[in-house]
Amino acid sequence: MKKSILIAICIAFPIITNAQIQYDTLSVKQIGHGIFHYTIEAPSVPWTIDVVEIDITESSTTLETVKAEDSFSGYERTSSMAKRKSTAGHQVVAAVNGDFYGGGTPTNAQVIKGDIMKGPINRDVFGFTREKKMFINPTSYSGNIYVDGDAFEMHGVNRARGTDQLIYYNHFYGSSTGTNQYGTELILYAVDPWVVNGKVRAVVTDTHSGGDAPLTDTTFVLSGHGTSKTVLDAIAIGDTVTIEHQLQPGFDNLKEVVGGRGKFLNDGQNQGDWPERHPRTAVGFNDDSTKVYFMTVDGRKSTSAGMTLTEMGEFMSTFGVTDALNLDGGGSTTMVVHDEVVNSPSDGSGERAVANALMLVSTKEKTGVLNKVQLNPNYLKMYKGSTYAFDAYGSDENYYPMELDSSKINFSLSEGFSGSISADGKYTAGSAADTGYVIMEYEGIGDSSLVIVKGITDFSIFPKYAVSDTSYQFSFFNEAFDFDGQEHNVNNADVEWSVENPEIGAVTNGVFSGLGAGSTKIIGTYDGVSDTAEVDIEIGVGEEVINSFEDAGTWTLSGKNVDLQNSAISTTDSEQTDGDHSLKIDYSFVYENTPDVWLYLNLNEGIPLFGVPDSLILDAKTDGKKHLIEIGLADNDDEGFHIRVKKWAENTSFDIYPALTEDILSNGAYSSFYYPITITQIGIRLASDQETGKEYTGTIYLDNLRITYPARSGDAVSNEEVREIPQKVALEQNYPNPFNPVTQISFSVPKTTDVELTVYDVLGREVTALLDKKVQAGNHSVSFDATGLSTGMYFYQLRADDYTLSKKMMLIK
Repeated sequence: MKKSILIAICIAFPIITNAQIQYDTLSVKQIGHGIFHYTIEAPSVPWTIDVVEIDITESSTTLETVKAEDSFSGYERTSSMAKRKSTAGHQVVAAVNGDFYGGGTPTNAQVIKGDIMKGPINRDVFGFTREKKMFINPTSYSGNIYVDGDAFEMHGVNRARGTDQLIYYNHFYGSSTGTNQYGTELILYAVDPWVVNGKVRAVVTDTHSGGDAPLTDTTFVLSGHGTSKTVLDAIAIGDTVTIEHQLQPGFDNLKEVVGGRGKFLNDGQNQGDWPERHPRTAVGFNDDSTKVYFMTVDGRKSTSAGMTLTEMGEFMSTFGVTDALNLDGGGSTTMVVHDEVVNSPSDGSGERAVANALMLVSTKEKTGVLNKVQLNPNYLKMYKGSTYAFDAYGSDENYYPMELDSSKINFSLSEGFSGSISADGKYTAGSAADTGYVIMEYEGIGDSSLVIVKGITDFSIFPKYAVSDTSYQFSFFNEAFDFDGQEHNVNNADVEWSVENPEIGAVTNGVFSGLGAGSTKIIGTYDGVSDTAEVDIEIGVGEEVINSFEDAGTWTLSGKNVDLQNSAISTTDSEQTDGDHSLKIDYSFVYENTPDVWLYLNLNEGIPLFGVPDSLILDAKTDGKKHLIEIGLADNDDEGFHIRVKKWAENTSFDIYPALTEDILSNGAYSSFYYPITITQIGIRLASDQETGKEYTGTIYLDNLRITYPARSGDAVSNEEVREIPQKVALEQNYPNPFNPVTQISFSVPKTTDVELTVYDVLGREVTALLDKKVQAGNHSVSFDATGLSTGMYFYQLRADDYTLSKKMMLIK
């Protein structure tokens, strides 16, 4: 089959919601007459979802609820309940866990085959009648017994009997009623099939005085106290009474009821109000009640995040569900299909024992004759080079599973589809993106699965901009995503790296090394997708003063556990090591059992640093206490870092305090450091003898903040000569001019600023944007390659700060 046909078929599988989340249907498996099991995922979230779609009009199909261990307070796994209730002519095809619970007792009402097991609370229930009518709403209980046409109120079901009350007990409650001796109890059996919201005749088989009457599978007990005892005392063995249990509002002839919490779809309106994502279970039906849906979504896993009720409503609406109820979720979430748990429960120990379940039952018999085979999944998206083990299933004409002889299963691949398939169904994808089929054949019956092998569609390298020199190396990192938005780890050694100007630097396995001053682009390519970064090589030499603390107005104070109102900064001309002034810091704080007392000097405008210094040096004079000095920094993408000086600031005369850039530390847990850096702050941890309630004051002087660069061979030049910081924005004439096809455009900026450099044709149409980023103060040069352009006049324009400068250039071919 041709690849174009395969891709067209693939388009039929995804479902796109209004929120533009793509759902991929991995498998559609028919599990009964009019019954389908869907396995669906949304990789971008991610979600893994199972849905059973039931055509409830099929005469062989019905719904039932089941109580764990058939006991009022029993616990049992959903898969165990489903298997236990499967008998000849009564096969449980699928099941999901049911209501919320406590102590093994469901929170809300439950009706089993028309017999009420527990009364309701003010929460929604899912109700199902003998005529297959359905509703979801809260209900309330009322009950009556009718004796010779007279009605007497029943006050509850399977609960402790109170004063003057009449309580209904059945075998779910236990082996006996557990009542005291102050009442009368009648033992009865039902003549008619049990039903709620209808009347059932029953015959009295025995009376029981003294309380605690026995309960059996075929009998029930009416237990009365006080005024209700008087009613029962008038009824004799052999008498017929009528029982009426009501759950209203609800349809007549209720056969099954299970509780939940949160009707999140109501007549097509999404009213989900549970905003946290969790594993979830739900039941719902469509607008004409012809189809019922069981749904589970896994959660608390890397492969599936769980859903909010709103998200679950949006998803179920894609199936045409108009009314849906949220059942118990979290670790309880379980879906069973043909005795197999098909979802992935979130509990570490696997499937959880719960209080009850909702089951799909078929009267179709198992034939034992193989009728069809199926590959699972039907549809698969996988990443190149990965391996997936396909499963092959057999079933009879009624879709009940049948075991296949693995030695008779033959696997193959469609023509031209890359990769390999083993004898036991393990497919290993090829090294490139592809689309094709995995095919299986078994005794003349076959099936196939569509497979899309994904490659990378989005590849990025970081940092986008960095500064280095000829002695400092740094590593790029990358991010790679396929078309589903799934991230894949890519080793830098597998990336194809190239340098636009190899005289400036080189990249080996993602590690950049500078070779000479200038700028160059770095290109990383993986799986045919490329991304570009830019590196400036700035070579600093010697030592440079970057702040002489001549103006206190360039700094502001903040702090931690310090008294800012009684702390201040100013300049003084009486103490200095460089220039005419130093910075004087007067501090004050009261120690309140908080060891970390910090005073921060924040620069109103950060000081960008040239190149890759090896140290920052500060002169300081203190009041003799052991203070600690840190220098705050921001790197190329404004992430915060700091360096602590190498010794205590405790001298009472000016001393030198160095901070080595090799000791730079991140302010956050996941920051990556890259040059260029900007000094943003000086922090001083103020010392004290930590006497609670004591006030501490003092004065610290700072002066002569400077940077040093690594020693280099050759003639030394000043950093000012290296940097050539201009006095104003300037745009130079390109060189060469005229040119063919490459020319250099140079410009200068006096401070770090945002720069745009754009080329236009003679009609004013933009040809290309050469530059759009923040650049440091200094002289810069950008290469313009006019390959593909026609001979003629072009203009280039520089925008920086409030300046707009333009020049023209001539391309001659």
